[in-house]
Amino acid sequence: ILREPMKEFHVSIPVRMDNGQTEVFKGFRVQYNNARGPCKGGIRFHPDETIDVVRALAAWMTWKCATVDIPLGGGKGGVICNPKEMSEGELERLSRGYIDALWECIGPDRDIPAPDVYTNPQIMGWMMDEYSKLTGYCTPGVITGKPLAVGGSLGHDDATARGGVYTIIEAAKHLNIDLSKATVAIQGYGNAGSNAAILLHDMVGSKIIAVSDSKGGIYNQQGLDPHQVLKHKTETGS
Repeated sequence: ILREPMKEFHVSIPVRMDNGQTEVFKGFRVQYNNARGPCKGGIRFHPDETIDVVRALAAWMTWKCATVDIPLGGGKGGVICNPKEMSEGELERLSRGYIDALWECIGPDRDIPAPDVYTNPQIMGWMMDEYSKLTGYCTPGVITGKPLAVGGSLGHDDATARGGVYTIIEAAKHLNIDLSKATVAIQGYGNAGSNAAILLHDMVGSKIIAVSDSKGGIYNQQGLDPHQVLKHKTETGS
């Protein structure tokens, strides 16, 4: 039974673009298994998104929640789009359109989305607001990763990276690796990658010598300041 997802949703999302034209975006939501509780998993905005990737990640969410004994099932969503080429208004209309298409299939007791690749607290806030409008009452529990002002949780921003770093710390103990003398290369400098670099640098004193993102990479054998790298990426886009 776990070889196939429980449910898959494929939706078309018409969005009015800033130039007055309407574009139709393809969206997905996979509810892989809910035997242990409501499905849980992020929503990805990416130009190369596919249902196969979303399906696989929904399966992995099922295993992850079960492995650490969290009473949730596995889910994942995605939209084929390039958020880097969209205005804030276009992203808001797309985010709300995604919920318009799927709101009857999700909910605090059914399926709880979250941020993922190229989605963020602002997008989650729009989605939560749209769901609340459609249900007729405020429902902050429908989505995690929202801004703190609308019911988000402290610590969510670096939670993925922090979990990975804790795993690295425990693995290093078993392998007798002194992380304070270790060098680190980070592939991908988005939310997870940048926070992982900062935590490894600040918590255990590892030397970050290389980082990369989709547009390029940098290397310095003497070490990089991950805070300054993130500042540069935020200001320049890479």
